[in-house]
Amino acid sequence: MCRQTVSPQNTRFLVKVISTDMILWLMCKRLIEIISVGNELLTGHTLNTNAHWIAKQVTSAGGIVKRVTIVRDEINEIASSIRESLSRKVGWIIISGGLGPTYDDKTLQGLAKVLGQKLVLNEEAVGMLKRKYRKTSNPTLTAPRIKMATMPARAKPLENLVGHAPAVMVKHGSCIIFSLPGVPTEMMAVFAKHVLPVLKHKMGRIVRIETNLETTNIMESVIAPYLDRVVASNPKVYIKSHPRGYSEGVSTLHINLACESSSRKLASKCLRKAVREMKQSVMNAGGKVREI
Repeated sequence: MCRQTVSPQNTRFLVKVISTDMILWLMCKRLIEIISVGNELLTGHTLNTNAHWIAKQVTSAGGIVKRVTIVRDEINEIASSIRESLSRKVGWIIISGGLGPTYDDKTLQGLAKVLGQKLVLNEEAVGMLKRKYRKTSNPTLTAPRIKMATMPARAKPLENLVGHAPAVMVKHGSCIIFSLPGVPTEMMAVFAKHVLPVLKHKMGRIVRIETNLETTNIMESVIAPYLDRVVASNPKVYIKSHPRGYSEGVSTLHINLACESSSRKLASKCLRKAVREMKQSVMNAGGKVREI
């Protein structure tokens, strides 16, 4: 047998490669894309509050929202957006909208097309619908109702605690895809019950804390160089300024500071330091500042 020796230099190289691959894998596991389905979102008829709410929940759980996409109620458009998200190697895709009983609810058709799976009647989902409609004056599972239980072959239905249409979870390679109802109250309930626990479990122990400052009597262009210095001295803290316009000649600016860590104590320590420096910078520049 030929024995191959590994030099210290090669060992260091292998460790570096493995460490880099591990970091990339862990990062991908945290990356999430949100897809909102609905013509009404693109015509301006409905404000996309679902994406806003999901993004906030995901970020608080330790995820990183990479992109939010809005598509029409068209199978090919839905499929294309899912396919593009998968091509970016994200760990999660969260879709909202298009699960109902009407002709324009086509999300699961688009999802099945991407997965290469047939649409089949899911008996577990049928059971969920039976329990729901049994409580109404018309318990019959009509064709439109059966449509809500027809989903990709390997999909797992998730009970909708508020409405009727079951949500869906399916794994594709290393990506977990959730398809949630579009009605905000239904989406929130399903997310809290079925999505958030899985996210927290898979993300591991990641703590995110943040605070916001409000400054007055100082323009963003004036605070910009001070902001650069605070950012440079606090690399673990995300800092973002948000102009709030003028009122009676007074400029108002909000500054968001956030820190992530596996330790709440460490995150708090880093955040407090950045907040102190930011406050001092604002006052040095002649502005007023308070936490909000």
